Amino acid sequence: TPPMQDKATAARKIIQSNALFAAAGGAIPIPVLDVGAVTLVQLDMLKALCKLHLVDYSELQGKAIISALSGSLMARFSASAFKLVPGIGTLLGGISMAAFSAANTYSLGKVFDFLLAKYGSLDNVDIEEMKKIFQEEFEKGKEFFEKNRPDRQD
Repeated sequence: TPPMQDKATAARKIIQSNALFAAAGGAIPIPVLDVGAVTLVQLDMLKALCKLHLVDYSELQGKAIISALSGSLMARFSASAFKLVPGIGTLLGGISMAAFSAANTYSLGKVFDFLLAKYGSLDNVDIEEMKKIFQEEFEKGKEFFEKNRPDRQD
């Protein structure tokens, strides 16, 4: 097992890289395909975090927690559907979906890392506690995306 600090660094790298991959998935200009791409990135991130923390990975459990925490799947689908508006809708929908996807994935990663580090499991999670952490981390995820967005001009 890697030392705690190395594990924290590895977890941060997993979360940050997957948040940026999710932003790219969210920017796919085809409605619904973007949501599917982001979900695959999130499940892959969970699998990597489970491996890091030496916890058996369960895709079914991962999907259940992602659904419970994200909760705002309607926001994901509405940003995706906004892309149906020709021209400007595609551009604006892609930007908002990319930002949302990055922040959502970042906060999910932070919650999963917290759970796995603290409990060594995804069993019997307190969804209300996790929602609170998720909301706090979502704001940090938005800041992370703004600092690291590929189209940023310094």
